[in-house]
Amino acid sequence: MSNEIPDHLLGTEQHRGARDLSEYLVHMTRTPHDLASINTSGRIEARNRFGLGRSLDMVAEKHLSACFTEMPLSELGRLRDRGKLWGIAFKREFVLNQGGQRVWYVDGNKTPHDALHALKEAAYESRDWKNSIWDVTPFVDERNPAKSYAFDWEREWRVIGGLTFELENVSLVIGLDEVAPLLEEDINIGAPFYNAREGTYEWADDSIPGVGANMEAILERFRSEFMTPDDAGLFTDPEADEDDGYWWAGCATRYETEDALHDLFPSAPSVGD
Repeated sequence: MSNEIPDHLLGTEQHRGARDLSEYLVHMTRTPHDLASINTSGRIEARNRFGLGRSLDMVAEKHLSACFTEMPLSELGRLRDRGKLWGIAFKREFVLNQGGQRVWYVDGNKTPHDALHALKEAAYESRDWKNSIWDVTPFVDERNPAKSYAFDWEREWRVIGGLTFELENVSLVIGLDEVAPLLEEDINIGAPFYNAREGTYEWADDSIPGVGANMEAILERFRSEFMTPDDAGLFTDPEADEDDGYWWAGCATRYETEDALHDLFPSAPSVGD
């Protein structure tokens, strides 16, 4: 894979082209669906606990983290064996500004390991859940090759509580499921855009917040023109000819949702286009 990475994506500002360094942090996931969900939501959730205090429910929230790797892009193929084939990359500085930190893998039964454990145990014994040691433990793991726990090669970073981002913060998306890696740098979302002032509707590339605002404008217009049968106060009648059980005759005009959208936005592509 290393020979297929463009030189401008390798190295750092100080050492351009270096294949052992990277200025990107990558969050890897298993499926393109997962990657699409992250891109469209603008959020990488913190679903699992990590770090020395991860087993303690009293400080569980402090250990819920989103994980990233600082491995050079040329080395991401190593993650194939772990089923991580799809990724989203950010500049390291962006993740750092969102609270991200490198993970420190300490070797068991060595001085740093013993010192950290002593501080953790002291806070635990005194039930001091506000002790600053709990701000450190999420970023520390014990390296224990004897128990097959030695992931320092991943050059891991973590963000407590997850990472929220805008599309402009994404440096590239990555796919490793083919022989040649997918590295897409120009990322946008094809989104429905409603211009409330002009009353026009079109498709456009936009950021995640922009997509949300445009969709809300469309929904607001839709709600102002149409109502659900329940909101309209229609009576239900099990004997009615209509298949939805509402009594429509002489009360209201019935629209299917797709027809109603087409009535409001005739220039919009229909479902399946």
